[in-house]
Amino acid sequence: MPYIQNDENSIRSSLARARNHGSARGGTHHWWMQRVTAILLLPLGIWMLFSLGCFVDPSYSHAIEWLSNPWVATGIGVFLITAFYHAALGMQVIWEDYIHNKAVKTIVLLTTNFALYFLGAAAIYALLVITLKTDPFAVPSAEMATPVTDSQDLGTLEYEQ
Repeated sequence: MPYIQNDENSIRSSLARARNHGSARGGTHHWWMQRVTAILLLPLGIWMLFSLGCFVDPSYSHAIEWLSNPWVATGIGVFLITAFYHAALGMQVIWEDYIHNKAVKTIVLLTTNFALYFLGAAAIYALLVITLKTDPFAVPSAEMATPVTDSQDLGTLEYEQ
């Protein structure tokens, strides 16, 4: 017997018949994104392991020099974005499956997503600072003034520009 939407013997509610959505209407995108990010993380993770394994001298300066390469920074940036997004998707599934109180579930989901997106943004920011060789907390040398004392009047201080 073919499917009839307004069949009175159906177990679907009248609201479900009016909306005409199946039970898995919203989870398909989430499921696909988990699979796509997992597949993308495989070659990126292998590349990351091999490129980190090539360090003969695991010093700070060598790591900074390696991260200064734009191709390496791009690969690590894609890896970080993909890894944090995959982690957020996976943690969402765990919380939705095992926390049954709606208020607690909402709070935990928001906290987890905020923490993962904050950590991902901080990692990308650190990568950009290293790659672009900028120090965001440095004080420009032109703004720093050094005090110089006058030899005749020790009570006043002058500043050398």
